Amino acid sequence: MKSLATYYFLWYLAISVVMPYTSLYFSDRGFSHTTVGLILSLWALVSVIAQPVMGMINDRINNPRKIIMICVIIAPILGLGFQLMEGLAGILFLSIFFAWFQSSGGPIGDAMSVEIASKKGFSFGSVRLWGALSYAIGTFATGILYEKYGYNDIFIYYLIVSITVCLALMLLPATKVTRRNVTLFGQMGEVIRNKPFMIFVATSMLMMMSASINMNFLPLYFKEMGFDKSWIGSAFAIAAIIEVPMFWVATKLSKRIGRYQLLCVAALIYGIQYFAMFFFDNVSLTLAVQLLNGIAFAFVAGTAVEIVQSYATEGTKATLQTVYAAVTWGLGGIVGNAMGGAVVDYFGAPFLYLILFCLCLTASVLFFANKHHERRSQTNSIV
Repeated sequence: MKSLATYYFLWYLAISVVMPYTSLYFSDRGFSHTTVGLILSLWALVSVIAQPVMGMINDRINNPRKIIMICVIIAPILGLGFQLMEGLAGILFLSIFFAWFQSSGGPIGDAMSVEIASKKGFSFGSVRLWGALSYAIGTFATGILYEKYGYNDIFIYYLIVSITVCLALMLLPATKVTRRNVTLFGQMGEVIRNKPFMIFVATSMLMMMSASINMNFLPLYFKEMGFDKSWIGSAFAIAAIIEVPMFWVATKLSKRIGRYQLLCVAALIYGIQYFAMFFFDNVSLTLAVQLLNGIAFAFVAGTAVEIVQSYATEGTKATLQTVYAAVTWGLGGIVGNAMGGAVVDYFGAPFLYLILFCLCLTASVLFFANKHHERRSQTNSIV
């Protein structure tokens, strides 16, 4: 448990120093909001392919630590290349390889952690909350640091912290899961035929697409609204710090009211936050509603991973986790980031948050309508 907690702490610390600021990084280099959205959409497009492929590879070679280590080493090195690339064509080319490795490690790590947690008898949320804590610390510190010194060196900091992630990976126990002799196409066929899982993924995409858009465009929202950009890191930190106790609360609530019902509540909480950001023009209120963002994310992160795991069969655990991530964050990010950049350019940032409110409201209704799938997945897992 301590090894997993250390891994999540350092993993999300590395994420916190780079991913919330990529939109400002490219914006400060002179790219329009639409172009920034297209760059981030390409990252999402690559992840749609990379995450399931890497997940299937993991389920076949059965060595998640090795795959995560490769991703942790290669992604930051490729990230440094963005500082050397001048033209858009070079950035787009490099983005393909950067996004492939950067996006793949997280869901494989989740599949590995759920497996370890279930064998050792503790909840996934009890270790995942350490990632929320480090993300809060990282975004708060880097928000102040970057506003003072600029955003040019975010990938250097990413590389430095990623080195510590490699050290944490060496402390993790080896995890082996039962694997059947099935082809890659056979694995993907099983995923596609798993209708309850696919319905869950499609519904989750609406909600997580809004969360992805918010993460990437919140800095541009601050910029367009004329808010002090030194508060950007604090906004992410406020959301992350409340996640720490909320992961514990989510574990209790999911047992009391059910996992699908908890996701229904989470989508509503997201929607309230986005409507407030659309309706009001106030930096203090914007910072305050980031608490809602953190509560909703904590309710979703641990719960969704456990739901996906309940749908998995032998030999498809990492595959399903990576497919879920690819569709919700990946495919959702493709549509969302491309749309988000255009909406901000032509209609303004507040209108973007009205759209996010509608997406989350729809997701909440669908989660409630499909809550019967939870009972089926629990029955199947018992069988």
